[in-house]
Amino acid sequence: MWVGFHKKSSDLPSITWAESVDEALCFGWIDSVRKSVNDSSYASRFTQRKARSTWSAVNIKRAKELIRLGRMRPAGLKAFEQRTDERSSIYSYEQRRNATLSGVFETRFRANKKAWNFFRTQAPWYQRTAAFWVVSAKKDDTRLKRLNRLIEDSENGRTIPPLTRPQRQA
Repeated sequence: MWVGFHKKSSDLPSITWAESVDEALCFGWIDSVRKSVNDSSYASRFTQRKARSTWSAVNIKRAKELIRLGRMRPAGLKAFEQRTDERSSIYSYEQRRNATLSGVFETRFRANKKAWNFFRTQAPWYQRTAAFWVVSAKKDDTRLKRLNRLIEDSENGRTIPPLTRPQRQA
């Protein structure tokens, strides 16, 4: 089902996207694709949640609030109760603050004492962000390449390029 919205700049009355997602959650539906209709409106596609649907942390929080307010309908409650921990709050952007290197990656990193010591002397934000850079890659070979780059740069006393500040011009 496609739901149309007017942009705020159009000055036309419209339900907001956030309001539409709340209603969808109440009935066990979720939004997905958004497409532009014209300069003043857009549409979002809504579908029924599947039993093994992934739940974002934001939608879990909203669903709990909607339950508290008594707004959830039986279909929405059923969809919410069917969610599993393995498929909840697992999007990469939700893991950034908790990012750590897994056992195998950490063991490999620790094997290079010079690299590991440099890495551990860096600020906590750098350690988390560098770990996230490694583990957030979608492909196994990309994760391995990034780990190798992190180890190599750490061994040479350098931060990884995505986190290296540009040198100031004199």
